[in-house]
Amino acid sequence: MDISALSEPTFSASDWINANYKKYRDENGKNDSASATSFIQSYVAKLQLYVQQVNYAVEESSQQVVANMPRIAKEAATLQCDVAMLQQKMSAMRQEVAAVQEETGDCMATLERLNTLQTKLQAAKESLQESDGWGNLLAELEDCFERNDLKGVCEKLTALQKSLQAQEQLPGHAERQTQVEDFKNRLEAMASPSLVQCFAESNLEQSQRHVEIFSSIQRLPQLHQYYRAVQKNVLQQQWKQTLELQVTDSQQTPHQHFLTLFYDQLLDHCQRQLKWCVQLFGDESSEVAQSQPFLVIAELLPALQPTRDAHILQLLKTSNERLELLGQYAQANQSFVLHLNSMLEQSHIVLSSDLHRQLGEAIFEYFHKFINQYPRLEETQLSTQVDRLLSNQATPSDAVHHLEDSTRKLYEWLQQACARCASITNDLALCKLITVLNGIFKRQLENFNRTQRQLSLNLGSSSSNSNSAGTGAARSENWSLLQYTMSQLQCLADFQLQLHQFEQTLHTRMVTLSNRLQKPSTGHAINIYQTCDRPTHTQLLASIADYQTKRAEASAATSADSLGIFPQIYATLKTYLAETHDITLNILLQPIEVHLAHIRPPVEAHTSAGINMPAFSFAPQESITQIGQYLLTLPQHLEPLLLSPSALLKQALELCNIKYTQAIPCADVLLSLVVEQCCVLYQAQIMQIKSLPASCATQLSVDIEYLSNVLEELGLTINLQLSQILILLKAAPEQYLSLSTGCEPRLVTAIRQMRNIISTQ
Repeated sequence: MDISALSEPTFSASDWINANYKKYRDENGKNDSASATSFIQSYVAKLQLYVQQVNYAVEESSQQVVANMPRIAKEAATLQCDVAMLQQKMSAMRQEVAAVQEETGDCMATLERLNTLQTKLQAAKESLQESDGWGNLLAELEDCFERNDLKGVCEKLTALQKSLQAQEQLPGHAERQTQVEDFKNRLEAMASPSLVQCFAESNLEQSQRHVEIFSSIQRLPQLHQYYRAVQKNVLQQQWKQTLELQVTDSQQTPHQHFLTLFYDQLLDHCQRQLKWCVQLFGDESSEVAQSQPFLVIAELLPALQPTRDAHILQLLKTSNERLELLGQYAQANQSFVLHLNSMLEQSHIVLSSDLHRQLGEAIFEYFHKFINQYPRLEETQLSTQVDRLLSNQATPSDAVHHLEDSTRKLYEWLQQACARCASITNDLALCKLITVLNGIFKRQLENFNRTQRQLSLNLGSSSSNSNSAGTGAARSENWSLLQYTMSQLQCLADFQLQLHQFEQTLHTRMVTLSNRLQKPSTGHAINIYQTCDRPTHTQLLASIADYQTKRAEASAATSADSLGIFPQIYATLKTYLAETHDITLNILLQPIEVHLAHIRPPVEAHTSAGINMPAFSFAPQESITQIGQYLLTLPQHLEPLLLSPSALLKQALELCNIKYTQAIPCADVLLSLVVEQCCVLYQAQIMQIKSLPASCATQLSVDIEYLSNVLEELGLTINLQLSQILILLKAAPEQYLSLSTGCEPRLVTAIRQMRNIISTQ
């Protein structure tokens, strides 16, 4: 029987009995009342036995507790007595300690004072002893100086320094200290010629002896200065030899390579000196030893004579390829820094932040002058290239083809300019270059403007020809002009598409430039960005942030095509697109205008007889039938051009008019625009009529109905105003007022006056 469940806090007697009964039933395989009775009797008997055992155990434990209670009480009383005695002893001990402190306090203070006096007396004794030997040391030191005994001077000076420390508390310490510094200066002056010679000859053994000497007199920083001065002098001579080699052997050694040649010599020298310095200054900190060759470079480059910038300026004045030369010099700087960073990384050298900044400035600071001059040089070159494109073409065909070539060439030149900006300035002049490019784009747009004017002039000349005898030739010339305007639209769209891609490229480069400018220089490789002065750095980040803001604003305006860099160029392109599209419409409307000009108010021959002929006896006038025939031939001329236009032409048309964005052929859209303008012109021609007798009104209504039928064949309709004019022309005088309901009041009044209908209002 499992009775562990009886001690659980959530014990349930019924659940426990049922669970045990189920277990009993499963084991015996019986499920009747007899088995249940047997189960109950068995479990009641077992529980009674358990109760007896528990009662026995409780009774036994109680007897043991009662028997042990007197002993526990006795032990507790004994423990209490012991605690009281311990408290008394501790109190007595505290009193004894206080008494001892009171009795011996003065003695301890006296002992401490005596010990201090003893220490001071000992120091005074040593100082007096050293003072007695000070004069002897001075005499021996002077004797060593007279004999030029460098080793002896060093030993005596070391002893003199120890003696100075021992006499620190004696009067006259400042004078003695001055004497020691004078001796150090004399020793340094005596050792410097041989020291310079050792460094110049790279004599490691002799140099190490001098390191020991300077270390003993605590003049290692001065030793480092001697080392750097010797190395800078050697490198300065190499610099002059390099420049002389450029002058004397300019054919075999082109002048643009002098900087690369010197930088290569500088790297080789730095690698050799790095190993030599580690051996020479091995007892010092490795950081100090390893930093010496880089300190030499940092101090040498700004002090070169002649300076790098002065020599480069002299070469640029005599060169016609200034940008190419600047690119080579910039590449030399970048290559030098790349190898320098690689050397630092491979040697696991970590320069201090000051030396890191000083080294970057020594390499790049002189070149910022040329970075500032770069935009002006780039503008000169691009302007010269664009000026070659600004040529007058004899025919519109040549002008349009020239535009296609000039657009392609322009963006090739712009890509080259951006590549030069990256190689020469590392994009530090990118924002200034954008200002230059804005002017270059404006100059290129003059080509589009010139071609557009040429198309307009040719349209005017063909119009004068069409008014004369040569109508067929003028019509053929108009179709040619139409092809040229389509090519012009396509060229404008190509220019805008490439401009959009160019802007995206510039934005990507500006974001990269911003990240590089904001990247902390400490702990990273040497680069040109850390050498920008604070105003330039701030101005660059502000300009980039301004362009990014403009781009966000342009993106928010869904109708804007610009990305915020060249908004004025986009506006000019949009204007040229609209004007070129207007020229296209004018080309198609020119024959219509010619025919409309011949429309005059019909002469009524039967006015005096008062005869009103029926409408079916009238035929459309010749001018209106010629317009109808012309409109019917337009689709066959437009479909070859616009049935499946190129993506660029489709984009250009959509920029010109939103109707081209519909899911219908562009030819149908252009035809509808021509018809719309035709109706406007016809309406204007009608409104110029002063008087319109009944037969003339009938003739005019027949003409309008004819035009409406022609447009229906084309799938179009006349506009609302012409429809209302037709209603007003066909209305009988007595029904004019009722039929004019819903028509424009302006048209109602004008037609009533033409027909001389008396108003009943």
